[in-house]
Amino acid sequence: MPRVVVVGGGPAGMAAAARLAKQRHDVVLCERADGLGGAMRPVQADGWSWDGGPATTTVPAVLRDLFRKTGRPLERELELAPVPSPRRHHFEDGTVLDLPTTGRGRQLDALVPFFGARAASGWMSVVDRQRDVWDVLRRRALEVPFDGCASLTRPEHRVLRQRLTLHRLARRELADARLRALLLHPTVLAGSDPRTTPALVGVDAYLERTFGIWRPTGGMSALVDALTARLTTRRVDVRRATAVARIDTGAGRAGGVLLTDGTELPADIVIAAIDPRAVFPMLGLPLPAWLRDTTPVRPPAVTHLGLGPGAPDLPFETIVHGRPLLVVRREEPRACTVLVRGALERDVLAELAGRGLDLRPHVTVRVDRSPAELIDASGGSPYGVAWQGARTASQQPRPGTPVNGVHCIGASAHPGAGLPLVALGAAQCAAAVTSRPVL
Repeated sequence: MPRVVVVGGGPAGMAAAARLAKQRHDVVLCERADGLGGAMRPVQADGWSWDGGPATTTVPAVLRDLFRKTGRPLERELELAPVPSPRRHHFEDGTVLDLPTTGRGRQLDALVPFFGARAASGWMSVVDRQRDVWDVLRRRALEVPFDGCASLTRPEHRVLRQRLTLHRLARRELADARLRALLLHPTVLAGSDPRTTPALVGVDAYLERTFGIWRPTGGMSALVDALTARLTTRRVDVRRATAVARIDTGAGRAGGVLLTDGTELPADIVIAAIDPRAVFPMLGLPLPAWLRDTTPVRPPAVTHLGLGPGAPDLPFETIVHGRPLLVVRREEPRACTVLVRGALERDVLAELAGRGLDLRPHVTVRVDRSPAELIDASGGSPYGVAWQGARTASQQPRPGTPVNGVHCIGASAHPGAGLPLVALGAAQCAAAVTSRPVL
């Protein structure tokens, strides 16, 4: 079996290492930080703990497949529970909507009295049509490696409507500005402009409604622990605090890696689960034009809060629409995280108070993290690259590189950012290495 070195111990690198080790490859995983998990590593202060990155996931079947294909099933390793509904929306006009995150009928029951039957029906129609989009994406880009937009059939192009932007879809189909905010806010939070984001990204609303939103009991750190244990079970040689300086490409293919301490690790296959912009210099190659044309997403500013007794009973997620966009995530009864997308003219807690949610009297612990800190902690943007039209999907590495035996996976590679997508990218990469089915 080929020797494999995985560079990067985030969720993509851990998933790829576990899959390949299960296929009896000799796998070494190198992580420059002291701990595994990448953006999912927890943030801790004064006895409090918060998720450092994503707090939830959709399409739980992706995680179940990962654990099933690498050993004991997910349910025997940790509990993955649905996030309680609803999600609360504070709109700019002062109205507040509690919208269930799952169930078509439940969403309709909440929307009709708030927006009226006709407007609610328009929202349902927009989300319902994403079912066909999901079917094409699943069959052509997720369950198999994506061969680029040119490989799609004419009917598939019609379903995806790649020239239609998400902003234009919202303006065309949703007359109420608040409904448009419901559709656009996930893209804004993810760091892309809806005016340059293809309408197919609206599939996220369908995925949430259909498959639900899930969270490991104990937070994402519990998932990191379960993946770490899986690497141990599969006898992956995990090397923490180990940075890679160069990827050896002698004889025109992968030959191993050189660590910053001078150690050489031989390998027949190198899987780079890091920002592709760091990979090409390691290969001694200039950045290709298509990679220079992509823009890494700057993460939102983050404030972690510990709230004292008597704090308001918040739902799991509160969206405060407007500029800037504010998202308040309640991870534990009194542990909250505030994400800020956009420029702030005053302190984030003052901004929240001015828009109807005053947490200031209840704060006992506060940890602020800048976008630069988040990028440094993850070794790149955990949000991947910004959408610049449908062509962005073809610009992401998938998963090979110009050097035989070197592969790119992770948030900035195909199929994109977010736990389900990076896990699917790892599955595609492992399938390409072992010539096995992806799922």
